[in-house]
Amino acid sequence: MSHPFENKLFDFIGEPIRCSRRDAREALAAVGGVTDERISTFTEYAVSFSHDGKSKKYAEAVKRDKINSLILLDEAQFFDILEGKAEPPRKVERDKPERIYANEAHKKRQDNHWNDMLNRKRMNNMAKYGTTMPDGSVVKIDLRPLDVTRRILDLVKSQPEQCGFAITGTPYDSCNICDKPAKVHVRDSEDSDYVKLCQDCYNKMMADYTGTEIPESVPKQLLIKDDGGKSHTFDIEFMIFATGKELTAKEKGKIKRRIQVQGEVNADFEKMLQLLKRKIIKALSTIHIDDRGVIQDGTAEGYIEYNSNREDYDIFIDGKPYTWEDLKKNISMHEGWTIKIEFGDFDDVVE
Repeated sequence: MSHPFENKLFDFIGEPIRCSRRDAREALAAVGGVTDERISTFTEYAVSFSHDGKSKKYAEAVKRDKINSLILLDEAQFFDILEGKAEPPRKVERDKPERIYANEAHKKRQDNHWNDMLNRKRMNNMAKYGTTMPDGSVVKIDLRPLDVTRRILDLVKSQPEQCGFAITGTPYDSCNICDKPAKVHVRDSEDSDYVKLCQDCYNKMMADYTGTEIPESVPKQLLIKDDGGKSHTFDIEFMIFATGKELTAKEKGKIKRRIQVQGEVNADFEKMLQLLKRKIIKALSTIHIDDRGVIQDGTAEGYIEYNSNREDYDIFIDGKPYTWEDLKKNISMHEGWTIKIEFGDFDDVVE
């Protein structure tokens, strides 16, 4: 029979009187429980050890206990249940909604996500706190890099078409391997976050997977002058994907031109870089919309920037933002003309 604390997520508040916090954490881990450093929607138990009762975490635990979204235990209750002397308190109704599954396959995927989350927290604890050996020494083992590699490669191999590499890292995200700011979110076919990686860790992993090499030197920025001698600074990003490479230049400042070059997995990086420079120079010398806001020569090329508000879209032409209303003015002045709207990648494939 499994222990009632097995595969349950805990948060400890304060310091135990009976033993050290480490001993309590390791005793819980021995029966399959997992400790976390914060209270979240996944937290099932909070244990209130000795403290002054003024912490925000304790107040949050009391609040959630009252609405039945977690179970708050005191020290005596925790150790009695841990040692099999008592059963966990039973609450008739929990605020957490009952899980509803579309089918068995959906249930299996959700269970896998839950178990994966618990295993990652176990590895985080092992890396941060270590494991106490019989002689009393503490050994820290960090298996997280190997686990991240395994999960990504399993995902790429098993779902090459459904796997998404979303370049949507946010400031509060950190790399699961090195803790630097995350740049890449690797998602599965259910569009749930699998792992988060910084750009360097991601490229190294994909280079190993594809058998290609990371260039010895990738410029962080390019400084290029336009026809009038004005200098423009572009941030450079290099990404390796399962099917190819991508080199992107993003202009810094009020003007935000974005130029991109894509190549095969074995494409020569220097050739890609030279092509990128030529495309930047061409973009700097091309004006699609003049100062009056009028499209020149009947053609305008640009890109649509991602916006979290699905009702708003930022359209950039010549590196400048335009609204749909701005474009509507151009369309209305061409009444009676034909119009063609075309969407596509703004890159050249390098063989």
